[in-house]
Amino acid sequence: MNDPHVVALMYRIRHDGTIDYSRAERLERDEPKFRLTVEKKEVRFEFKEHFSTEQQARETIGDYIRIWEFDATLKYGNPDSFRLEFVTAKIIDRNPSPDCAGVVEIFEKIHVSDSLKLTLSVSKYPSPPSDIALNPEAETMYQRYMGYLQQREPLPGMAYFCLPILEDPPTADSKKRCSSGKRKDAAERFGIDENVLDRIGELSSTKGGTDARKWKGTNQSLSSKEHKFLDCAVKAIIRRVAEREHAGIGNLPKLSLSDLLDDEVSAGV
Repeated sequence: MNDPHVVALMYRIRHDGTIDYSRAERLERDEPKFRLTVEKKEVRFEFKEHFSTEQQARETIGDYIRIWEFDATLKYGNPDSFRLEFVTAKIIDRNPSPDCAGVVEIFEKIHVSDSLKLTLSVSKYPSPPSDIALNPEAETMYQRYMGYLQQREPLPGMAYFCLPILEDPPTADSKKRCSSGKRKDAAERFGIDENVLDRIGELSSTKGGTDARKWKGTNQSLSSKEHKFLDCAVKAIIRRVAEREHAGIGNLPKLSLSDLLDDEVSAGV
């Protein structure tokens, strides 16, 4: 090609059998650098600026996809509910030779496997979030949550691990750590009702049965309601860390116990 130009990148939504996107309506988003279209599990990024290679174009949307997948995992509580897999790049030659084709598509082989077990049918695709940004704290908490979802770690231990990250966040200059490390400071900084953090600490350290973090919790298993609360609470505080990273010093709506109890029944459909 004399003058290659990446017009668009196409991806496909990969997911396991616990979710069904067949009823999901078309999703469109106009972003500064591209137009996004999602329909029938096909995802198209059509670029507004020039990229001469597929790699350049994919690097531009890499963080966007990563944050999108991050948010969808927290929304559904399933690491396999929403993943984007590259399919093809549409590349044109803006100055083609007379004897050459002006359009090239580059494909990657993919394997699509759909399970017969469907437990959640959704009417909308998860929207790309515009209110979060990732930082090391959010990434670390997210990876621990992923470990829990993949049964590599029990819920109580994973939940308790997240509390010190909230209680000892970076200061404004990102080079010093907060000296107080108090739960009250964490609640104020992240806009979380202190009762939420107290409840996470209580359940994760005093209950859990054989999965308990401490010996005294081995005689008390989490009830179904407590298990759901702890799962919802961890997802909420992980996202709140990402929201704080995006908002900077701006105000955030307070996350309360009632919000988490509502989340138990809404399930993000």
